[in-house]
Amino acid sequence: MGRKARRAAGTQSFTDLLRHPGRLIEQLAGDARQRAEADVAAVDTGEAREVSAFVRDGNRFRQGALILDPAAARSVVWRPFRVFGGSGEDVALVAPFHVHGAGPVAGPGSAVVDRGAFRLLSLQAADRYWELAVPAADVALVRAALLRFGTGGEALSERHP
Repeated sequence: MGRKARRAAGTQSFTDLLRHPGRLIEQLAGDARQRAEADVAAVDTGEAREVSAFVRDGNRFRQGALILDPAAARSVVWRPFRVFGGSGEDVALVAPFHVHGAGPVAGPGSAVVDRGAFRLLSLQAADRYWELAVPAADVALVRAALLRFGTGGEALSERHP
């Protein structure tokens, strides 16, 4: 994971919104669709994207980011949030992937996740079951990337126009 991944449409930091105030309006109006579609096309052409992702860990959600990088040896990695570069190892999601679905964020520990802005994506990887809360605007990107990276299949834009 040597190269920098650009943040996906639904994954914006406070400083991103200060630099690009129009993105806040996009987020609030649910109008980030064009940028979300551009993210799918970008990953399809080999660019990396970072998606905010909370992982269910027992009865709690852990904050982090999902790194989608088609050029990396490990194309899908969950990176835990680190305060001031603290500890926490990246965790590769091991293909093949089977996405069960996306729905509302619910269950133990869900109070720490903005349920209006995030959706719960459930999937089976080769080595374990994952529940990821990702921004609603980024669900299509994550699903498409998991399908492609998990099967070596066709371009993302061919699966999700």
